[in-house]
Amino acid sequence: MLDHFSAGSGNTAWIGSITWFLLHVLAPLANCLCRRYTFRLVSLVGGIMVGCGYFLSGFVTRIELMYLTFTIIGIGYSLSYVSSVIIISFYFKQRRTLANGVMVSAGGVSALTFPSLYRFLIDKYGLSQAFWVIGAFVSNICVASCLFREPNKPPQSNNAEARIEESISDENQKKCCNALKLKFNLLKNSRFTLLVMAFTICSFGHITNYILIPAHIKTLGYSNTYITIGVSIIGGGELIGRIAVGWFADLNIIQKKYIFVVCMFIGGVFALISPLFGTFTFMAVYAGVVAAFPASFLALISVLAIERVGMENFPAAFSIIFVFMSISSLVSQPIAGWMADYYGSWYPAFILTGITLICSGVILLLEPVVIRYGMGKTYPLENVDNELASRVNEAYVHDRKEGNLNKTDKVDETHLPK
Repeated sequence: MLDHFSAGSGNTAWIGSITWFLLHVLAPLANCLCRRYTFRLVSLVGGIMVGCGYFLSGFVTRIELMYLTFTIIGIGYSLSYVSSVIIISFYFKQRRTLANGVMVSAGGVSALTFPSLYRFLIDKYGLSQAFWVIGAFVSNICVASCLFREPNKPPQSNNAEARIEESISDENQKKCCNALKLKFNLLKNSRFTLLVMAFTICSFGHITNYILIPAHIKTLGYSNTYITIGVSIIGGGELIGRIAVGWFADLNIIQKKYIFVVCMFIGGVFALISPLFGTFTFMAVYAGVVAAFPASFLALISVLAIERVGMENFPAAFSIIFVFMSISSLVSQPIAGWMADYYGSWYPAFILTGITLICSGVILLLEPVVIRYGMGKTYPLENVDNELASRVNEAYVHDRKEGNLNKTDKVDETHLPK
């Protein structure tokens, strides 16, 4: 599209940034709609919008109109992606990280195969008709959405712990679509706040790489074939890295936050040393490294958030994370493009990418310091309101009085209101 519209790197980068921004910022809306209707229906509508957006892009002759069509695509991707990520966490408990890794690795499969397909379609049919074929292909999201199975509501139980979970779930269901209100008071939880900051900064570097790698390969003087190979390497790295990180995280050998930190440091170091090299070989290695390590953070978002706020607050927490990530999604690629236009090189953008990735890891390393000095607090009952807490307390007292509790029932009374 850079060659087709001749609008400059920064302006062309807005197309991708709009898509990323909408995918993230509309997470609360997608979450709300999933609760109000069904995961299946929301994802289905998203697939229709993505297909229509690509189809309409085939008629566009000005880059300004391309911003509009990719707005439709971004909304559709948000509805489909958010519903998929949230629903997968309801299906798995023991291997949740691996399940998320497998799910997000699908992006690696597309990045591995689509560049060659795009190159073939553009060379054979031109950009406009290529959009039509792509639109028909991605419309298969609708078919996949029809296979979604809605999470089952847990059966009624006399067990006090089960009643706690059911009460929380019912209350969240009622309040979910209350004027699209987010539980921003979750940010009073200092551990969750640090996580949001880390993911926001990390996503800046992660998304920037999608424009840095192909654009820099081109400035080095290599042909479109090499660009296609570079993007395909990204896809292969994401496919392997996300599944591998998910599998390793579920082994519980080290804390998942340290896996995130190591991945960010590896990617950051490679980005910082990139100005020392000017060959396709290094860029191929760089593409594989940043795809296998920093890009794997998508497999860790759900489990790290659940560790800090609990499963009952996960949909709201996921929406908050994506809202903040939308900020970096919007500005990352244009900033990289403008830096390239100003300096005449992509190397400054590589340096900025490396700094952001390393900073995101450092932020999570500060967690013990924040907790030690009492900056904020965690929520013992995962941020339920007083009314719900009272209902939970009543259910527990009733079960204890009726003799329904046994030695295997573990309910921490200190977490209940007095």
